[in-house]
Amino acid sequence: PANVYKFVASNGWFKGWKSRFGMTSINLKGEKESNDAVAADAFKLNLTKVIAKWFKDPTKVYNVDKTGLCTNKLPTRTYVSANALSRGGFKQPKTRVSLLLGGNMAGEKLKPVVIGKAKKP
Repeated sequence: PANVYKFVASNGWFKGWKSRFGMTSINLKGEKESNDAVAADAFKLNLTKVIAKWFKDPTKVYNVDKTGLCTNKLPTRTYVSANALSRGGFKQPKTRVSLLLGGNMAGEKLKPVVIGKAKKP
């Protein structure tokens, strides 16, 4: 329609709007990561020795793993009022597609496989 105005905001306008309404950008907290980097490095070194000893052909050593590809993730940053610097009590949606990825030691990659849902789980 001819009477509809197309709104276009510049960076300066947005900066002024945030200032007028006391908005600030925060990083939404996720789940805490935990790992043992020292143990992982030791495992990789030991695994390399075992593979070199027992498997002479690198094209016959495969690593295949299942992973999830999230399709409805929430953003990791958002704007909130300055007096509410923390927001908690929500979980990320669990909607995802499961993938099977793999490759061998020679660097050849397998085609990704999508793992679907059963008709009658």
